[in-house]
Amino acid sequence: MVLPGLSKVRGVIDDGVIQLALADNRFGSNAWLTFYLFGDPEALRAMKHGLIAMDAVNLDGEEGGCLYAKVPVQLERTEIERTVTNVRSLGSEHDVRVDIVDLDSSTEVASSKFFTLWTAP
Repeated sequence: MVLPGLSKVRGVIDDGVIQLALADNRFGSNAWLTFYLFGDPEALRAMKHGLIAMDAVNLDGEEGGCLYAKVPVQLERTEIERTVTNVRSLGSEHDVRVDIVDLDSSTEVASSKFFTLWTAP
C-alpha cells in the first residue's frame, strides 16, 4: 500500500541538506530525525512501541496530542528516506499525522543544529 504523499518523500529530500550536515562538525556521520507527530494521545501511546523498535528517544508528552520523537540515522540519503517512510507508515497505521521532519545533530534542543528536511504536503 502506498500512502498519499509517501512517494513524495523520494526526491524531496535535498542532498544539499545532507551535504551541509556532513560538513558541519556537530553532526559527524550520524544524525537524529525529529518527527513532529500529532494525534490522539491514545494513538500516540500505541505508536510508541514501533518508535522504540527504531531506537527513538524523546517519547514523552503525548497527553497534549503531540510527540517530537527523535530517531537515529546515518547521514545517508537512502537510510534517511527509508526511516521517514517507515515512521510515516507507522503513523498512518495509528492515525497519527507527521507534519515536519527535522535533521538534528543532537537530541538536546539547546545545543542541536538542525535543518528542516521534510514538510507534509
